[in-house]
Amino acid sequence: MKLLQKTIGNAVECRGIGVNLGREVAVRFLPAPPDSGVTFVRADLPDTPRIPATPDFVVPRLRRTVLRKDDAEVQMTEHVLAAASGLDIDNLVVELRGAEFPAGDGSSQLFAQALQQAGIVEQDKPRALRTPRQQVTVADEGSTMSAFPAHDGAITISYTLEYPNLPLAPQRYEVTVNPETFIKELAQARTFVFQREAPALLVSGLGRGASLENTLVLRDDGSLVYGRFRFPDELARHKVVDLLGDLRLLGGGIAVRIVAARSGHAQNFQLVEALRAVLVEIPSPD
Repeated sequence: MKLLQKTIGNAVECRGIGVNLGREVAVRFLPAPPDSGVTFVRADLPDTPRIPATPDFVVPRLRRTVLRKDDAEVQMTEHVLAAASGLDIDNLVVELRGAEFPAGDGSSQLFAQALQQAGIVEQDKPRALRTPRQQVTVADEGSTMSAFPAHDGAITISYTLEYPNLPLAPQRYEVTVNPETFIKELAQARTFVFQREAPALLVSGLGRGASLENTLVLRDDGSLVYGRFRFPDELARHKVVDLLGDLRLLGGGIAVRIVAARSGHAQNFQLVEALRAVLVEIPSPD
């Protein structure tokens, strides 16, 4: 049986401070027609430029996902796209009044809750399901990522977090993503930074809106400077959130099994480009 595409039933808005630029920003989620995918709209700029959430508009930036079209850009798209993917939303307009998204508590939870509040509705158009026709692997700077065909219609991610030069113990986490597992196991996992990295990030112009309320700050041994972990493997879970968001640039209806170790946004984009070349449509599972 063919699965139907989904969007949200109503418009919904959330506000907050952006973690990098440190400015108050508002984002509004709106329903979108079938086959339109996710589109970002800079509602604060002249002519309200639109940026489709596809790999064509990714620009390399440190420690975050940035999409740019002409002179308009949106930063830190990964947590919003992860929420859309995790909640099984195909089509969405994301209206942003600013260059980046509210940080919330550093997780994807703010956006997931807003989208749930808006209501998720089926549309009268079948969803195409795609999977890689063959295994693809990318390796870069000590990280490895492999993607395998999956005919069960799901995204399954196995992630190993490891910093060989630090005393932090490795973390391993695996999940098959669906709305239930996303809300319970992924949406609450927060972004993190090592305490020793913070001064250099501030010098580079990042983290102006960062605080202990929206960023986990770690000592080299993995202990927290402030607060408590929500999960023993919260760091690995957040890496999965980022990967899920970057993978959503390929569109909805992706079925794949990914095994990743020590990877981040740069490697995620390499994998996205490799997958883009080998995706094929498959029948929906019974």
